[in-house]
Amino acid sequence: MSRPVEKFGRVAITLHWIIAAFLILSAISGLTTVYIDDTRTSRTALEVHQTIGFVIFLLAIARLYWRITHAPPPPPRGYTPAQRITAAVTHATLYLFIIGMPISGYIGLAARGREIPVFGLFNLPHLTPRSFDLSASATTLHFYAQFAMYVLVTLHVVAALYHHFVLKDDVMRRMLPGDKPALQSDMP
Repeated sequence: MSRPVEKFGRVAITLHWIIAAFLILSAISGLTTVYIDDTRTSRTALEVHQTIGFVIFLLAIARLYWRITHAPPPPPRGYTPAQRITAAVTHATLYLFIIGMPISGYIGLAARGREIPVFGLFNLPHLTPRSFDLSASATTLHFYAQFAMYVLVTLHVVAALYHHFVLKDDVMRRMLPGDKPALQSDMP
């Protein structure tokens, strides 16, 4: 009989996978805006991308709050100090990107005076000064940061799969839905 897995709590797991799904949708809609020649399709994809970015930002703030107020399960037995540091740095960097990317996208549009629709229901207010230079800098940062984000997410997924299939530890299972957890870190 296998030992129970010490998992993240349901809220943390749900936020993790919803954000992951929205990141995929964000990448698809963002790339569509660049590589589709049809203006209407490109504009619609941009509005979808902006809305998804806003949702990711809100979910990331909620996830960060949850992570700060709810301790994660302890690392698996045998985790080295180097693995702990690598995991902490990787997760902190992922938070930086999933919060920073929507902010840079917002600044790039708001500083240019562009509308930023959310679900077609309302526009985000412009909280930045109107500045072409600020807009250009934020847009450039947003553009190049996407590639760093792709690398980071890929490394995150590869590391989870490596832990699961090569090391055969519980790192990936701790964040998978299902299975009754032995310890659920939804307690403050």
